[in-house]
Amino acid sequence: MRCTRSVSNNTPPLYGDAFADVYDEWYEHVTDAPATARALHALAGGGNLLELGIGTGRIAIPLAQLLSPGRSVWGIDESQAMLDLCRSKLADMNPSVAERIHLLQGDMADDLPSGPFSVIFCTFNTFFNLDSEAAQRKCLHAVSQRLAPGGAVVLETAVLTGANTSAPTIAHTAQSSSDYDPETQIGHGVFTSASLDGSLVERPWRIRYSTPVQIDEMAAAAGLICTDRWEDFAFAPFHAGSARQVAVWRRRV
Repeated sequence: MRCTRSVSNNTPPLYGDAFADVYDEWYEHVTDAPATARALHALAGGGNLLELGIGTGRIAIPLAQLLSPGRSVWGIDESQAMLDLCRSKLADMNPSVAERIHLLQGDMADDLPSGPFSVIFCTFNTFFNLDSEAAQRKCLHAVSQRLAPGGAVVLETAVLTGANTSAPTIAHTAQSSSDYDPETQIGHGVFTSASLDGSLVERPWRIRYSTPVQIDEMAAAAGLICTDRWEDFAFAPFHAGSARQVAVWRRRV
């Protein structure tokens, strides 16, 4: 794993590599994984799904448990450490469920499988790990080209502004520091926590946040139109004060 006790160069480790060893503990309850899986399963109908940033399988595994035989969840992630943890979970599962998940290491803007997919989804701000507008646009164009007829792109993101941009909120006791640039919309920071031997471990993160309006515009440029928007995967109505959004885009007819 590339998480280091002190960051000594200008190239931070991949987010997934830096957080893999604590991800399941820290992020277990950041969103409702079973509700997310149920909603995505319903949106997919009888087709296959692709997760961007599958991580340790927090969403993909309960989703695979809902799928009928012959259907699959494909998942892509840059982090080998995250994928190794996901594979270890699959090894302990019922093989008939585990075989429904296919893992691919790669960039979610450049290395997507060909599909087509009924649903392509990205949860809990993972889309913001694409830390430039160009990368986010490239990703949306790529997923648009991989949708099955009638398929949907589903993104779950925080609704961020310069006033409320800060370190991601997760349940743990680490110290955090963060900063953002309202011009570039880049946020970055470090979580610092104690290891078992008492030494400190730094886990850096960096995002490029986009507003719902900006994501809609990028999606439109990729030939997508927003058909649904909720506050969460329990379908709570989205409103002006919502801190999160779950938005669904489909190819423009």
